[in-house]
Amino acid sequence: QAVRSSLLLLFKIENTEACPRYSGVLLSDIKTGPSPDWLRNMLNAIGIRPINNVVDITNFILHAYGQPLHAFDAEKISGQEVRVKNLPEGTAFLSLDEKERKLHAEDLMICDGQDKPMCIAGVFGGLHSGVTDETKHIFLESAHFSAASIRKTSTRHLLRTEAAKVFEKGSDPALTVKALKKAVYLLQQYAGAKVASDFFDFYPKEIKPREIHLDCNNVNNLLGIEIS
Repeated sequence: QAVRSSLLLLFKIENTEACPRYSGVLLSDIKTGPSPDWLRNMLNAIGIRPINNVVDITNFILHAYGQPLHAFDAEKISGQEVRVKNLPEGTAFLSLDEKERKLHAEDLMICDGQDKPMCIAGVFGGLHSGVTDETKHIFLESAHFSAASIRKTSTRHLLRTEAAKVFEKGSDPALTVKALKKAVYLLQQYAGAKVASDFFDFYPKEIKPREIHLDCNNVNNLLGIEIS
Protein backbone atom coordinates (compact mmCIF):
# COMPACT_ATOMS: atom_id res chain seq x y z
CA GLN A 1 0.00 0.00 0.00
CA ALA A 2 1.34 3.41 -0.96
CA VAL A 3 0.54 6.55 1.02
CA ARG A 4 1.88 10.06 0.43
CA SER A 5 2.76 11.77 3.70
CA SER A 6 3.85 15.04 2.13
CA LEU A 7 5.23 16.38 -1.12
CA LEU A 8 8.65 15.10 -0.09
CA LEU A 9 8.31 11.35 0.53
CA LEU A 10 6.14 8.50 -0.66
CA PHE A 11 5.79 5.45 1.57
CA LYS A 12 5.15 1.87 0.45
CA ILE A 13 4.69 -0.80 3.11
CA GLU A 14 4.91 -4.01 1.10
CA ASN A 15 5.20 -6.52 3.95
CA THR A 16 2.47 -5.65 6.44
CA GLU A 17 2.85 -8.93 8.35
CA ALA A 18 6.43 -8.14 9.34
CA CYS A 19 5.63 -4.43 9.70
CA PRO A 20 2.12 -3.92 11.14
CA ARG A 21 2.74 -0.25 11.96
CA TYR A 22 5.11 2.28 10.42
CA SER A 23 5.29 5.91 11.53
CA GLY A 24 7.62 8.73 10.67
CA VAL A 25 8.18 12.42 10.06
CA LEU A 26 10.56 14.64 8.12
CA LEU A 27 12.62 17.21 9.99
CA SER A 28 14.70 20.02 8.50
CA ASP A 29 17.45 22.43 9.59
CA ILE A 30 19.03 19.93 11.97
CA LYS A 31 22.14 21.20 13.73
CA THR A 32 24.19 18.33 15.10
CA GLY A 33 26.36 18.96 18.12
CA PRO A 34 26.88 17.96 21.75
CA SER A 35 23.85 17.02 23.84
CA PRO A 36 22.92 18.97 26.98
CA ASP A 37 24.48 17.85 30.24
CA TRP A 38 21.29 16.25 31.60
CA LEU A 39 21.01 14.00 28.55
CA ARG A 40 24.68 12.99 28.54
CA ASN A 41 24.50 12.26 32.27
CA MET A 42 21.40 10.08 31.87
CA LEU A 43 22.99 8.06 29.06
CA ASN A 44 26.27 7.65 30.95
CA ALA A 45 24.31 6.41 33.96
CA ILE A 46 23.00 3.44 31.96
CA GLY A 47 26.31 2.72 30.23
CA ILE A 48 25.65 4.40 26.89
CA ARG A 49 28.35 6.63 25.41
CA PRO A 50 26.95 9.99 24.25
CA ILE A 51 27.68 10.72 20.57
CA ASN A 52 25.72 13.78 19.43
CA ASN A 53 22.32 15.35 20.03
CA VAL A 54 20.48 13.41 17.29
CA VAL A 55 21.85 9.98 18.20
CA ASP A 56 21.57 10.66 21.93
CA ILE A 57 17.91 11.66 21.66
CA THR A 58 17.04 8.47 19.78
CA ASN A 59 18.89 6.44 22.42
CA PHE A 60 17.06 8.31 25.18
CA ILE A 61 13.67 7.52 23.60
CA LEU A 62 14.66 3.86 23.19
CA HIS A 63 15.40 3.46 26.90
CA ALA A 64 12.77 5.85 28.30
CA TYR A 65 9.86 4.62 26.18
CA GLY A 66 10.95 1.20 24.97
CA GLN A 67 10.52 2.36 21.37
CA PRO A 68 13.48 2.18 18.99
CA LEU A 69 13.80 5.00 16.44
CA HIS A 70 15.95 5.28 13.36
CA ALA A 71 17.12 8.50 11.70
CA PHE A 72 17.90 8.60 7.97
CA ASP A 73 19.61 11.43 6.12
CA ALA A 74 16.61 12.55 4.05
CA GLU A 75 18.78 13.87 1.24
CA LYS A 76 20.22 10.39 0.70
CA ILE A 77 16.83 8.74 0.10
CA SER A 78 16.79 8.20 -3.67
CA GLY A 79 13.53 8.74 -5.51
CA GLN A 80 12.00 10.50 -2.49
CA GLU A 81 10.46 7.18 -1.52
CA VAL A 82 10.66 4.79 1.45
CA ARG A 83 9.78 1.15 0.81
CA VAL A 84 9.42 -1.44 3.57
CA LYS A 85 9.93 -4.77 1.85
CA ASN A 86 11.99 -7.92 1.37
CA LEU A 87 14.76 -8.14 -1.19
CA PRO A 88 16.05 -11.11 -3.22
CA GLU A 89 18.28 -13.68 -1.53
CA GLY A 90 21.93 -12.67 -1.65
CA THR A 91 21.38 -8.93 -2.12
CA ALA A 92 24.44 -7.04 -0.88
CA PHE A 93 24.01 -4.54 1.97
CA LEU A 94 26.76 -2.29 3.33
CA SER A 95 26.00 -1.74 7.01
CA LEU A 96 27.12 0.99 9.41
CA ASP A 97 30.09 -1.08 10.57
CA GLU A 98 31.38 -0.97 6.95
CA LYS A 99 30.79 -4.69 6.45
CA GLU A 100 29.05 -6.04 3.38
CA ARG A 101 26.35 -8.51 4.33
CA LYS A 102 24.41 -10.84 2.06
CA LEU A 103 20.71 -10.59 2.79
CA HIS A 104 18.35 -13.50 3.36
CA ALA A 105 15.05 -13.42 1.49
CA GLU A 106 13.20 -13.16 4.82
CA ASP A 107 15.12 -10.09 6.05
CA LEU A 108 12.79 -7.10 6.21
CA MET A 109 14.49 -4.02 4.77
CA ILE A 110 13.91 -0.29 4.62
CA CYS A 111 14.69 0.68 1.02
CA ASP A 112 14.70 3.82 -1.09
CA GLY A 113 12.77 4.49 -4.29
CA GLN A 114 15.26 2.44 -6.31
CA ASP A 115 14.93 -0.57 -3.99
CA LYS A 116 18.42 0.03 -2.62
CA PRO A 117 18.59 -1.17 1.01
CA MET A 118 19.08 1.62 3.56
CA CYS A 119 18.53 -0.30 6.78
CA ILE A 120 17.89 -3.80 8.09
CA ALA A 121 14.50 -3.04 9.63
CA GLY A 122 14.63 -2.90 13.41
CA VAL A 123 18.20 -4.21 13.54
CA PHE A 124 20.98 -2.17 11.92
CA GLY A 125 21.40 0.89 9.69
CA GLY A 126 23.22 1.26 6.42
CA LEU A 127 26.47 3.14 5.86
CA HIS A 128 25.22 5.40 3.07
CA SER A 129 21.91 6.57 4.57
CA GLY A 130 22.98 7.32 8.12
CA VAL A 131 23.10 10.69 9.84
CA THR A 132 26.45 12.50 9.88
CA ASP A 133 27.64 15.85 11.25
CA GLU A 134 26.82 17.37 7.85
CA THR A 135 23.21 16.12 7.84
CA LYS A 136 20.62 18.92 7.68
CA HIS A 137 17.38 17.06 6.97
CA ILE A 138 16.32 13.73 8.47
CA PHE A 139 13.53 11.22 8.13
CA LEU A 140 12.79 9.90 11.60
CA GLU A 141 11.28 6.40 11.70
CA SER A 142 9.26 4.88 14.54
CA ALA A 143 7.84 1.46 13.76
CA HIS A 144 6.47 -1.76 15.16
CA PHE A 145 8.01 -4.88 13.61
CA SER A 146 7.17 -8.55 14.03
CA ALA A 147 9.12 -10.00 16.96
CA ALA A 148 9.75 -13.30 15.15
CA SER A 149 11.01 -11.54 12.02
CA ILE A 150 13.47 -9.36 13.94
CA ARG A 151 14.69 -12.27 16.06
CA LYS A 152 15.48 -14.39 13.00
CA THR A 153 17.27 -11.58 11.17
CA SER A 154 19.23 -10.42 14.21
CA THR A 155 20.40 -13.96 14.94
CA ARG A 156 21.14 -14.74 11.31
CA HIS A 157 23.49 -11.76 10.94
CA LEU A 158 24.84 -11.90 14.52
CA LEU A 159 23.66 -8.34 15.12
CA ARG A 160 22.54 -8.10 18.75
CA THR A 161 21.69 -4.40 18.72
CA GLU A 162 19.69 -2.58 21.41
CA ALA A 163 16.84 -2.03 18.96
CA ALA A 164 16.72 -5.69 18.00
CA LYS A 165 16.63 -6.74 21.65
CA VAL A 166 13.50 -4.64 22.15
CA PHE A 167 11.73 -5.67 18.95
CA GLU A 168 12.40 -9.40 19.31
CA LYS A 169 10.68 -9.41 22.71
CA GLY A 170 7.67 -7.58 21.30
CA SER A 171 7.49 -3.78 21.28
CA ASP A 172 4.26 -1.93 22.08
CA PRO A 173 2.56 -0.99 18.77
CA ALA A 174 0.64 1.79 20.52
CA LEU A 175 3.85 3.72 21.26
CA THR A 176 5.17 4.60 17.81
CA VAL A 177 3.61 8.04 17.38
CA LYS A 178 3.85 8.99 21.06
CA ALA A 179 7.58 8.25 21.11
CA LEU A 180 8.04 9.99 17.76
CA LYS A 181 6.41 13.19 19.01
CA LYS A 182 8.59 13.22 22.13
CA ALA A 183 11.69 12.80 19.99
CA VAL A 184 10.58 15.62 17.69
CA TYR A 185 10.06 17.90 20.70
CA LEU A 186 13.58 17.15 21.97
CA LEU A 187 15.10 17.62 18.53
CA GLN A 188 13.35 20.98 18.26
CA GLN A 189 14.72 22.00 21.65
CA TYR A 190 18.29 20.73 21.31
CA ALA A 191 18.99 20.40 17.57
CA GLY A 192 17.01 23.30 16.12
CA ALA A 193 14.81 20.91 14.12
CA LYS A 194 11.80 22.10 12.16
CA VAL A 195 8.90 19.79 11.30
CA ALA A 196 8.90 19.53 7.49
CA SER A 197 5.98 17.16 6.85
CA ASP A 198 2.84 15.71 8.31
CA PHE A 199 3.28 12.76 10.66
CA PHE A 200 3.00 9.57 8.62
CA ASP A 201 1.31 6.65 10.35
CA PHE A 202 0.55 3.42 8.50
CA TYR A 203 -1.55 1.25 10.83
CA PRO A 204 -4.21 -0.60 8.80
CA LYS A 205 -5.20 -3.08 11.50
CA GLU A 206 -5.05 -2.03 15.15
CA ILE A 207 -3.40 -4.54 17.46
CA LYS A 208 -5.58 -4.80 20.56
CA PRO A 209 -3.98 -5.24 23.99
CA ARG A 210 -4.33 -8.76 25.33
CA GLU A 211 -6.46 -9.34 28.40
CA ILE A 212 -5.22 -11.72 31.07
CA HIS A 213 -7.75 -12.94 33.65
CA LEU A 214 -6.30 -13.58 37.08
CA ASP A 215 -7.78 -15.32 40.11
CA CYS A 216 -6.64 -13.45 43.23
CA ASN A 217 -7.04 -16.54 45.41
CA ASN A 218 -4.69 -18.52 43.19
CA VAL A 219 -2.13 -15.70 43.26
CA ASN A 220 -2.24 -15.54 47.07
CA ASN A 221 -1.92 -19.32 47.36
CA LEU A 222 1.10 -19.34 45.05
CA LEU A 223 2.85 -16.47 46.85
CA GLY A 224 1.94 -17.48 50.37
CA ILE A 225 0.95 -13.90 51.22
CA GLU A 226 -2.30 -11.99 50.99
CA ILE A 227 -2.58 -9.34 48.26
CA SER A 228 -5.80 -7.29 48.23
